[in-house]
Amino acid sequence: MMKTSIIKKLMMGALTASLAMAPVMGVSATTGGTTGGNTQSVVAQAVAEMTENAVETVAEIPTTSSVAGVNTTVAGVYLAQKVNGTAVTTPAASIAQGYGLAEGEKAVAKFSDMDPKKSYLAKQCMDVAAASQGAVVGPMLNIEFGKMSGGKYSLLPTDGAEIRISVGLPKNFVQNGSTYAVIRVRAGGVVSILKDVDDNPNTVTFDTTGGAGAYAFIKY
Repeated sequence: MMKTSIIKKLMMGALTASLAMAPVMGVSATTGGTTGGNTQSVVAQAVAEMTENAVETVAEIPTTSSVAGVNTTVAGVYLAQKVNGTAVTTPAASIAQGYGLAEGEKAVAKFSDMDPKKSYLAKQCMDVAAASQGAVVGPMLNIEFGKMSGGKYSLLPTDGAEIRISVGLPKNFVQNGSTYAVIRVRAGGVVSILKDVDDNPNTVTFDTTGGAGAYAFIKY
């Protein structure tokens, strides 16, 4: 990984700390009704899980990513390791307009691997939805869209404009002739199946909205 300058490290450390400490709603899915939210940030959990995998300092957490040569348009925290890259492809200016961000506010993306043992209720929702399609569940991610405003982080609303994401599939999940889709689970057990809108067999591109969610990639 390319080493950053001292100033950039300090800036990134401050950004990451503010993201990790932000009290946001986690994905606590159920098959019926709304449950209480987990106030631990998805990023804070992901950082803890990755400590044993050589994340030495917060300054080394990637703030950008790419898929199939396309760079993400939104800075943030890109920790997902079980896929071949993640990228937001909707222009940052379009996201800002679609969510009414004020001058000086910046959209932020967070991607991390979902631990099915810790998010077992979300995993159960994913399994039920996949079974309804006769599909196989592959990589699972936590994806979150928020904003930085005055040094503080908060989630974007889930009822805002669509945001397009592209994710590179791992080689062991790619299968010729398969159809791919994405299962999204929101807090309260709200489940959606999002279709793949690209023709690249090695990627899945789909539309979602702001806020936090658990996402599973499926094939059938």
